[in-house]
Amino acid sequence: MTTRKTGHEAERRGSQGTPRDDRLLRARFLHPRFWGVWLALGVLRAVVAAPQPARMAFGAGIGRLLWQFAGKRRRIVLRNLALCFPELDEAQRQALGRENFRLTGIAIVETAMGWWLPMDRIAELHEVVGREHLAAAQAGGRGVLLLSCHMLGLELSGAMIRQLTPFKALYREDRNPLIATLVRRVRRRRIEDVIANHDMRGMIRALKRGETIWYAPDENIQPRRGGIFVPFFGLQAATTPATARLAERTGCVVLPCYPQRLPGGRYRLIIEPPLTAFPSGDIHADTERINQLIEGWIRQQPEQYLWVRKRFRSRPPDEPPRY
Repeated sequence: MTTRKTGHEAERRGSQGTPRDDRLLRARFLHPRFWGVWLALGVLRAVVAAPQPARMAFGAGIGRLLWQFAGKRRRIVLRNLALCFPELDEAQRQALGRENFRLTGIAIVETAMGWWLPMDRIAELHEVVGREHLAAAQAGGRGVLLLSCHMLGLELSGAMIRQLTPFKALYREDRNPLIATLVRRVRRRRIEDVIANHDMRGMIRALKRGETIWYAPDENIQPRRGGIFVPFFGLQAATTPATARLAERTGCVVLPCYPQRLPGGRYRLIIEPPLTAFPSGDIHADTERINQLIEGWIRQQPEQYLWVRKRFRSRPPDEPPRY
């Protein structure tokens, strides 16, 4: 008796990239509403083949265009900068916002590099600090939670991490089905697998098996979805307590790591020592500790953070909206 494959199983098989799967993918997304996405992907694929200075110049041009024409996103970025850096005056925030948009454009190109640039070329552009912490964490046989945040260029840093160790990454489904399908397929070729960001059971199973998961908890998580309010840049921010929950449930090692963009189109991946005395049993204190760790990274390089999201969208009942 033959059984019908579920859509998820078919998609997992399709992620292996056989010629038949590629034909099915193209046929599904030939509708004119996807033509613009295909065009953009084609341009980015061509840019990846260019020398690194040309890639950076092209991305910077995208960023300057976004600053001029993405008014809604520009306002969100400037609002976030005003909330998080009240000590800066308007001119300083404008300058920081412009630089952030420039680097966001470059990050679009870096995402394409993470998808299509050969792995050895990616390694040539990177230096890794603290790889001994990863080796020591994995030597103990426990699962490893690579704790990161949404710095620009994360896709490229993920491709670098994969050259140090197999790992699974969390992902949020994109609203555009073509982009969502492409992201899943590319990530499954470049890393071990992906786990939906709401699949707590999947994360627990992987960590209990001693696997490594890349995780960035710096998102607005509404209280009705389990978020709790803890300080972030001096403001109460709705934050997931999942980092401490996962450590508590699995006994995993929490290993902080984050990328830095360096001058000249080069990159640094920093892996810090594992968190000690974590979790402490106080979920609010543990979640605040994670927020303060991430805040410290951002303050080192505020222009390199993904400010375009409404991080303070959810508010405590006694506070007014921030956007």
